[in-house]
Amino acid sequence: MKFAWVTTTVSAVGCTIAFMVLFGQYGLRTKLLGDEAQQRTKCMAFDAQLAERQFFNNMMQNQLEQQRKDVIGLTEELGKATLEQQQKAEEFDFCKADQKKKEEELAGTKKEQAEVENNLSKESATWAEQIASLKKVKEQPSEVCAFIKKDSVGPTFCQVPGALGATAPGSTAPATTAPAV
Repeated sequence: MKFAWVTTTVSAVGCTIAFMVLFGQYGLRTKLLGDEAQQRTKCMAFDAQLAERQFFNNMMQNQLEQQRKDVIGLTEELGKATLEQQQKAEEFDFCKADQKKKEEELAGTKKEQAEVENNLSKESATWAEQIASLKKVKEQPSEVCAFIKKDSVGPTFCQVPGALGATAPGSTAPATTAPAV
């Protein structure tokens, strides 16, 4: 009986141990399956975050590359604009110097014109005085004409009244040719 009892006890203990091992493995399996599901969920969340970050990183890289291209383009345009501005400044300075030169020439010409006009007015006044004095002299009978005979050629030039071919003062005498002597 002892043998049966040991066999039964060993069987019962063996079954209990087997039951405990099986139940422990089932619990461990359940726990591991739960952990696996939890790890998959975390892994999927990390994958989603990683994909989102990679998308964001790619988008930022594309924007950075585009901005670099824009900076290069703007730098080239700035260089062209700076060169053009320098050329315009040089042209402006050249035009300013040319304008100053032309103004100086114009001032000299205006001064010269003023001097010419001043001289012209002075000479015109002098000429007018000379013309007036010559008219007075012409209107007065010449002292030479007093000695010329009335019937000779002299009265024509002296405008002696009543002489042959004489005309009234202020009118022109007809052109006559003097006989050669």
